[in-house]
Amino acid sequence: MNKRIKILFLGMMAVFVATFFQSNIFAHADHDKDAIIIKMADVMINLEHFPTADEKKKLQSVLDSVSSTDQEKIIANAIIHIQHGSTVEDKEKLQIVIDNTVATSTVNTLAKIVQSFSHGISKTDKRKLQTIKFKG
Repeated sequence: MNKRIKILFLGMMAVFVATFFQSNIFAHADHDKDAIIIKMADVMINLEHFPTADEKKKLQSVLDSVSSTDQEKIIANAIIHIQHGSTVEDKEKLQIVIDNTVATSTVNTLAKIVQSFSHGISKTDKRKLQTIKFKG
């Protein structure tokens, strides 16, 4: 009887360990899912006052992409409209994204940074954007 319990216990431990390592694989696979957020973070990281024509083209590609989520499109549109700061209308839309419980933490962080943008990126926000670019 003890041998059976021991085998059962070892089997269950193997399942738990396998599940633990499998979740890390899935978490790493999600990195590609945030490619659009990473692209927008890259634009925001050096943004001063308003986006350049090249940055607007990158952001327009987000708006035109069928794989972009509604939240990503709201953020991209808000970045395109930045003129020293976000517009009142875009701030309201960004607040909806921020309040949305479905939004991933990277989406939420980026929306907050765009919403609070004023003439440039703060050191704190720059670190957050660098983290988004690194971790996805």
